[in-house]
Amino acid sequence: MWWKRLFEKNFDHTVERFIAAQPDFTFKAFLGYGSYGRAYLIETSSSQQQFVLKCLRPKHGRHQKTIDKFKQESDILQQLSLPYVPSIHMTGTIQGIPFFIMDYINGQTFEQLIFQNGAKFTMTQSLAITKQLLTQIIAIHNHGIVHRDLRIPNILLVNKQLHIIDFGLATPFKENIDLATIGNPKQAQNHISDLYFVGHFLLFLLYSSYEPRSQQEKAWQHELNLPVEVKNFLERLLWIQEPFPSAAEALQSMPY
Repeated sequence: MWWKRLFEKNFDHTVERFIAAQPDFTFKAFLGYGSYGRAYLIETSSSQQQFVLKCLRPKHGRHQKTIDKFKQESDILQQLSLPYVPSIHMTGTIQGIPFFIMDYINGQTFEQLIFQNGAKFTMTQSLAITKQLLTQIIAIHNHGIVHRDLRIPNILLVNKQLHIIDFGLATPFKENIDLATIGNPKQAQNHISDLYFVGHFLLFLLYSSYEPRSQQEKAWQHELNLPVEVKNFLERLLWIQEPFPSAAEALQSMPY
């Protein structure tokens, strides 16, 4: 509805005024929005250090379940306290709408690298990047959290180091889930979800250097012509073969 969009645009000005009233923050830019949140770039006047203010979209302001889910994201980020995950610096409300201020990760997402910059990754590079990602995921799981949205827009590269953002769909890790009860691996509340996303992430990396030899589209197993060890590894991530029992097992089973 047009009036809802207008309402949210007006709320952007409310956020700007809120930031202007803070003793050491300057409003820089509107970054964008997702299904549940709106994000703004802000900066400290004293050190020019940049942060992101993320608030719940105003249209969800009366939906308690959505509010609770939004607040859970900031709780999870505070619980993790990992160097490659944004840290929380402030929480509060703006006209009753919850927000939090977190680190701004000044890097490029793999979506930008591949589709805007035309970056190409060899199989060796793709596996090395995936190894680093799995190492980070293991630490997140050890903190009792599943990310559940490890897509290429949510993984950034900063000076050859990966950073993971957007924990809006993250949830506490549930042990001993019967795999037969999992309908959609993306929504699983255990390692299955994150490993499934890692499989697709690895496919994006591998396809970045793929040159099609015909106009006929085939399954990735045929198009990419991968060594059998890599193909089997991917199929276990993607739940085509028997899935890995944990992210740690996946890391240990990485080829090469």
